[in-house]
Amino acid sequence: MAESAAGAREELARRSAYAIAAAFFVLYSGYSLRRHHLLRTTGYDLGIFEQAVRAYSRFQAPIIPLKGPGVHVLGDHFHPILVTLAPFYRIWPGAQTLLVAQALLIALSIVPVARLAVGRLGVGVGLWLSAAYALSWGIQGALGFDFHEIAFAVPLLAFAMVALAERRWRAAVAWTLPLLLVKEDMGLLVAAIGGYLIWRGQRRSGAALVVAGLAAVALTVKVVLPFFNDGRFSYSAYLDPDKDLWSLALSFPAGLFENPRKLVLLALLLLLTGGAALRTPLALVAVPVLLSRLVSTNPVHWEVGRVHYNAVLMPILFVALIEVLPALRADGRLRMRIWRRTAIVFPGIFALMMHLTPWGITNPNNYADTPHYAAARRVLAKVPDGVAVAAGNSVAPHLTGRCRVVIFPPSHGERVDWVVTDTRVRTIAPKTLDQESAARAGLWPPTAEQVQAALRALPSQGFTKVAEDDGVVLYRRTAAAP
Repeated sequence: MAESAAGAREELARRSAYAIAAAFFVLYSGYSLRRHHLLRTTGYDLGIFEQAVRAYSRFQAPIIPLKGPGVHVLGDHFHPILVTLAPFYRIWPGAQTLLVAQALLIALSIVPVARLAVGRLGVGVGLWLSAAYALSWGIQGALGFDFHEIAFAVPLLAFAMVALAERRWRAAVAWTLPLLLVKEDMGLLVAAIGGYLIWRGQRRSGAALVVAGLAAVALTVKVVLPFFNDGRFSYSAYLDPDKDLWSLALSFPAGLFENPRKLVLLALLLLLTGGAALRTPLALVAVPVLLSRLVSTNPVHWEVGRVHYNAVLMPILFVALIEVLPALRADGRLRMRIWRRTAIVFPGIFALMMHLTPWGITNPNNYADTPHYAAARRVLAKVPDGVAVAAGNSVAPHLTGRCRVVIFPPSHGERVDWVVTDTRVRTIAPKTLDQESAARAGLWPPTAEQVQAALRALPSQGFTKVAEDDGVVLYRRTAAAP
């Protein structure tokens, strides 16, 4: 009888997990495609990733013209896992394929989290926490900012963390190792999971993960990325060049108080589970990758809004929370009962609060069309297929699937025959990244002022305006530059 009840509970958890994941896949993909339709995606980064995947689908070197002439995607970040999208892109070419793939990958991460939650906590609490995970601010922030390779890491981490919670050590290792193909810093997470395995007595497999993770970080940062990038690692500037690792460690506490955004990030991560996740060592898996962000000099790395960096932290914290809740329930003390209820309620409250944010998936403002978007689409339709075009950041991903696109104004003197941009876009770089830092990093498109200056110079370069509609302008080269 007990075995029959356990089997029924497991089947209920499995069915519930797939049902909620399917529902959120529909929501995620609808939200992402609607954002793209309304020109709320950007060349930096959706257009960049589409150029890379498009090249992979044609068995070509993944050169990304949006970042400059001859820029190889594996010299920018190490994410060979993007190759797996090439067959799907070959069948359904377009930025939409990447957005749907991201929605599917993130929705897939709900399956193990929901199965664990329903199986251990019952249907009511389990589904509540599953929905809270699916609508957590880290997940919504990633979906609200284009496509990123991190989408692959979220389900891999979710399955790996659940395997750790269920003491399925081999499965945990199997789900963890592919993280090394997602991004150069994922080796830190691999090493952290290895450390947890060692703590659990799985010394051989744990040590193997620690070595593999740290070796992968060193190999990609010191060898692979520089090999494809003229001997440089572009993002080394985000670490203070005047400080070694020891100096960074000593200055870290003071740095937290010098930059309030870092404290806000840590506070929100702590409050997300009411602090309960910290009762299990599982939560410590998040520490290395979180520390690497906090020591960065790039303010975007400390953000809690529409950025993708926080998505990988969500499966770690939620699985840790689910792991610890039964122990809090078993403890009869009043403060433990209060803590348990707080830990259950807080994730849902955070998810509901996301409705009020500009990037909230359930915010109706994110689905409203306006005449401006229709005007922009009319202008973009006039750009012929296969031409070389310099495009503004907000319109670039609508052309990268059918044109050779560079950012406008071209930063390296690339020759193009068409120019299109939306002059109503007031700023391009995110508000958290000052223009001096943006220029120094070379990662973001030009400012609105630079765009206006470049537009005024187009007639003297042989361009003629052929269309303008509600601030969206299109130029074509009709003569050689004098």
